[in-house]
Amino acid sequence: MDLADAYLWHLRQSPAYLLDRLREVLATVELEGLAGDLAAGRLSAAPQPLERVAGFTAAQCEAYTSCLRPGVRLVWGPPGTGKTWVLSEAISSLIASGKRVLLVSATNIAVDNALAGVIRHRRHRPGQLIRVGPPHLREIATDPDVSLAHLVKAVLAEAEQRRLKVQNQLLALKQTVDELRVVEELIADYNPDEHASAQAAVGRDRNIPRLAQRLADVGSHVIACRHALVRAETAVRKARAAVAEASGSRAALDALDDVRRQGALAQQEADQVAMRLLAARGERDRTEAQLAAVQSGGLLARTRDWRQPQRLRGLLHQQQEMLSALEEEVQRNESLLSRFHQSSEPKVAALQAEARYTRAQIGGRDHALAEAQRAHEASSTELSAAIAEQDAAQQRLLTAEAAPRATPAQLALIEQADRHHLPAQYERLRLLRRRVAAEASARSRLEKEHAKAHDDYDRLRRDAEATLIRQARLVATTLARLRTADVLLDGPYDVVLIDEIGAATIPETLLAVSRATTTAVLLGDFMQLGPVLPKPITDSKRADVQRWLCDDVFGMCGITVAADATAHPGCTVLDEQHRFGHDVMHVANAIAYDGLLRAAPTIPKRDSGDPEIVLIDTDRLGDLATVRATGRTKGWWPAGALISRVLADYHRSRGETIGVITPYNPQAEATLEALRDREETSTEPTEVGTAHRFQGREFDIVVLDLVEDDGKPRWIAQASISRGGFAREGLKLFNVAVTRTKNRLYLVGSRHRIEQAPPDTALAHLAPLLGDPIRTVPAERLITAPSVAEPDRPALGEFGRDLADILAQHVRVAEIQDEKQFYETFTEHLNSARHSIWMWATWTTNRTKSIAPVLADAIARGVQVIIFVRDARDHLQGTANAQQNLATLRAAGPIIVEVYKMHQKIVVIDERIVLLGSLNVLSQRQSREVMLVMEGTHFARKILEHEQAVQFRQPPPVCGRCGSTTTIALHRPKEGWRWRCYARTANPATAQAATCGWSTNPSEPIHDDMATSRSLR
Repeated sequence: MDLADAYLWHLRQSPAYLLDRLREVLATVELEGLAGDLAAGRLSAAPQPLERVAGFTAAQCEAYTSCLRPGVRLVWGPPGTGKTWVLSEAISSLIASGKRVLLVSATNIAVDNALAGVIRHRRHRPGQLIRVGPPHLREIATDPDVSLAHLVKAVLAEAEQRRLKVQNQLLALKQTVDELRVVEELIADYNPDEHASAQAAVGRDRNIPRLAQRLADVGSHVIACRHALVRAETAVRKARAAVAEASGSRAALDALDDVRRQGALAQQEADQVAMRLLAARGERDRTEAQLAAVQSGGLLARTRDWRQPQRLRGLLHQQQEMLSALEEEVQRNESLLSRFHQSSEPKVAALQAEARYTRAQIGGRDHALAEAQRAHEASSTELSAAIAEQDAAQQRLLTAEAAPRATPAQLALIEQADRHHLPAQYERLRLLRRRVAAEASARSRLEKEHAKAHDDYDRLRRDAEATLIRQARLVATTLARLRTADVLLDGPYDVVLIDEIGAATIPETLLAVSRATTTAVLLGDFMQLGPVLPKPITDSKRADVQRWLCDDVFGMCGITVAADATAHPGCTVLDEQHRFGHDVMHVANAIAYDGLLRAAPTIPKRDSGDPEIVLIDTDRLGDLATVRATGRTKGWWPAGALISRVLADYHRSRGETIGVITPYNPQAEATLEALRDREETSTEPTEVGTAHRFQGREFDIVVLDLVEDDGKPRWIAQASISRGGFAREGLKLFNVAVTRTKNRLYLVGSRHRIEQAPPDTALAHLAPLLGDPIRTVPAERLITAPSVAEPDRPALGEFGRDLADILAQHVRVAEIQDEKQFYETFTEHLNSARHSIWMWATWTTNRTKSIAPVLADAIARGVQVIIFVRDARDHLQGTANAQQNLATLRAAGPIIVEVYKMHQKIVVIDERIVLLGSLNVLSQRQSREVMLVMEGTHFARKILEHEQAVQFRQPPPVCGRCGSTTTIALHRPKEGWRWRCYARTANPATAQAATCGWSTNPSEPIHDDMATSRSLR
């Protein structure tokens, strides 16, 4: 086992066993030569400097010369002191002189930064510089002359095409085989005949309830038909009775009609005689007129027609006789009519009195009888049909019940077949088998072709990679890849250069140095973050574990502070930095470098109007700036995410690069969620992460979110170089973050925490600098945008106003100076809710009465409303008034969750709008408070996730032990969040009342008897 194997084993196994194995390895030939010198702490003396490189300081020239001279040396280079520049120049010179160089580092970014400097010289040919492994920088990853993947791809392009062509053809054929295999496994136990038999039996069983229901439905229909027939018979009887009741009126009306008809006939006969009388009189008058005319004529006329007068006188006599007869008949008729009327009037009156119903009424009763009879006939017909259907349904049910029932095995068979669609899969199996059989010969041929093409490709690829690596003058990779790739370990290398050596373990450093034949130079900073090691190693108390695994190369050589590095003859110290300004340098010197760093002449002094370090003071932001613990020392807070988002917007709009650094992953995640709401479509989003991600990087602007409020001190507040262990790592983290900036450093945290920091901590070094050079901008003032600055907290002029303007784009500030105005706005937010309202309100006072109706309206339109309040054991929430207001709130319909010692003031609407601050929306009165209204789905969901809203949105309806409804949410450090019952119950042993104490995890299922209990609402 060589050193690399031992290290890998060591990372996977216990420290005690593997340290013994590592000690054996360290004594072998692996540590001869330069690696042996380094393991023994022997470093080469400083070489005589070569001619000065343009722009290099004396120390940089010494470091540069060390890379070109035999031996092993350390170069201590704090941030910004030009380590990467020295490496770039040295590598270029080494390649030009025909040397072969291995450039390694613990991080990809450090490798890429040094390699990028060499590439910019443009002194190399394609393939001379090779980056092995995944690059971090895009310019390296896309460079076809440097990236090993691109170089290999170019060599293998033709072979890859042939291989892919055969592979795609074979994959197309194998897809059918794979599908067949999957289907065969799925239906391995499937029998179509058994399934058909079981399906028939199960179908009959499943049909019995339907047949029974059908019989019940038909029976109900028969009963309904019988009732309908009874109602129809009743209607016929009533209609017949009504017709019979009107029979007297019908007879009277008939008799009355007969009398009237007789009178009409008599009148008609009398009228006819009268008409003949009138006609006879007219004939008589005409005859008399003719006779008079004849008699009044001349003699000649009378002589010529002497018979005419005689004829007219005869006719007149006849007409007179007829007229007399008609007059007599008219008189008789009038006499008869008079007597008829006199005799019929009493009868008519009697008949009219007897006829109580009119003809229309009698006709209506006749029509009603006819309709009732038709309805009776229809009801009778429908009843007969229903009875017949009932008999048929009864027979079908009896037949089904008499058939054999499905067995449990048949039921299980059908359930499995339905769940996996086995009948359809069986048909698919038959089709796939035919296809596989038809494609067998082609598949066999292609498999052979593909195996050969794959072997040829792999051989070419291995040879190509190895050939390219062996031909390269510079191989750049990480220490992790070096120890796992034989072609990299084989070398040989004239020079090995290791950057960011402080982040490398001693074993992997010795392994890399052992590859060098003449020169090894190790560059880094022991005040930057060290290697990330497994917890069993870091917790081990063994001296050998601490020496070989927990220490770094600087410590192995006796260098732990700046004075050690300066005094050591084998260590070159780069002390002139070119990255950041005097103020950041002053901080770095104070916390880590003991005043060693000095600014390059090119670093100008900044005026007071352009501060280099700005503290965004989070004091007096209330709940917004309260750290939510996610571990013993780590956590997150909304203030950091919000302020980082504002600062990112401010500087990105000015074309500046910005990095947001924070000690904890939860805060990085919260900040990413907040930024995602603003930069979701950005091609280059703001970089956010912990210091480990940014070691070796630099930005125009750095935001260091300390996640330190004025409560419990956390990691950064405890960071100290003198305490060691956890505190020392915290100081390194702080140092890495501070030294990433070029133009400005923002510190987001509590000024009070900095002012009260213990003397030996990193924050204690910042306290004397507050005011000058560290400019303080109260976050409270950015939010409330005051017009007058306090004397001891000066505003930042135009910069401060710009930040306030940017903040206004992220949030709407609701300063509670006018309660009426705020609650009008708050009501508008609640009325805008479409699907959910989450509310954390510590106490319920009289303010609840005005909010409850608004919440009731929201619930009525389908909005889910969940409210978290303190439980009744709280001295304020337990008062009669608070509990009465809580009852009013419950009556509005929301889900109420009682929480032990809750103090959040949050409202989240539709997982999009967050109201966050110091205002309790159900109890605020008179006091001046601030509430931020922040829009963004990602941030809103992060808030809900941290508050575990989903897990606690529905309390258990009743206690699983005593059945009470007093279950509340409780948090304990070891148990985490749980539901716990605080009802007072009788203790049988003591006959005294005691707390129930039942508890359950929110993720655990609630007891079965709770499913039907009332909801705690």
